[in-house]
This record gives sequence, C-alpha cells and structure tokens, in this order.
Amino acid sequence: MKDTNKPITHEKKQKPGKYRFALILILALVVIAVIVCLFKSCSGDKAPDTPSSGIAYDDNAVEGGWDEADTDEIVASLNEKVDEGMINISMNTSPIFANGSSSGNLMIVNETINRYPQVVEIVRSDTGETIYKSGAVPVGKKIEEAKLDACLAKGEYECTAMFYNVNPDTGEYLGCAGAVITVTVLE
Repeated sequence: MKDTNKPITHEKKQKPGKYRFALILILALVVIAVIVCLFKSCSGDKAPDTPSSGIAYDDNAVEGGWDEADTDEIVASLNEKVDEGMINISMNTSPIFANGSSSGNLMIVNETINRYPQVVEIVRSDTGETIYKSGAVPVGKKIEEAKLDACLAKGEYECTAMFYNVNPDTGEYLGCAGAVITVTVLE
C-alpha cells in the first residue's frame, strides 16, 4: 500500500505589504487635496476682477419685466411660426396594387389645414429605392390612385412615405414628415 500522506507544509499568508499601505495613504492625500482645492475655488473668495466694493451691476439694466401685452404678442408670434411649419399628412397606409404596373389606391390628401403644396415620395425600407414620387399636390387636393415609378414583384413591401411641404413660388422643400406604410402587390 502506498503512503498517501504527504508532508504538511504551511504556506504563509502574505499580509498587506508596506506598498499597499503607502498607496492607500497617497490616494487619501490626493483626495483630500482635491477637496481642499474645490472648496477654496467655490468658497466665495472674490474673483480677481471683482471690485472691492462688492458686485458690479450692469448699467444697461432697467426696471421691469415683460409686459403682458408683449408676452401675448410673443406667444402669438411663436404659435404662428409653429403653424407655418406644421405638416398634416394623410394617405392610405396599406395601398394595394393588382400587379407591379397597375394603379393602386394611394389616397394621398393634402388637407386644407396645410399651408403649402406637398410632394410625396415612397421609399422602400429594405433597399432605399424611391418607388413613387408625386408632383406637387395643392392644398385641398388629393391623389386617389396612381402607378408606382418602379415595377415591383408580387409581395408586401415596408416603405416610408415622406411628405414634403413645398414653397409654391420656388419649389424649395420647407419641411417634411413621414409615415411607415405597407405596399402590397397582388400578382
């Protein structure tokens, strides 16, 4: 029979060394120094440019605040700017096309609440391809049906319909809003 008893050896556990204690002491001193610097810089000591008599008031400051009439005028002006930029979008979010070259029921409406003509682009989410772009749709008018600009195979296509407000004089795009739609081609 083999002797499985091995001699017992005692390993010494190392106590935290002098270096560890010194490191902790140095870190504590650094933290204390940072706190003292922060306290001193925020303690209300006068800044170098502050006059010895106290704070320096601005000579341009005058009595009063906003008049109520001024406030109402400002709010009305801001509301008008918001109204100018608003885009109300309306269309069929699930247009269906009998085949890739037929007309489908887009039902794009430029509501009378809008201020500008709208151009609508439909872009495929998977490829980024623009599959439809309308001409400018006047305020209060609609496009009930239209053909796509790309001939799509049978299937469902997730797309984004982007509505652009258009300056009626220059044709410049003024803002946009979009909606996710599903275009379905039956054959």
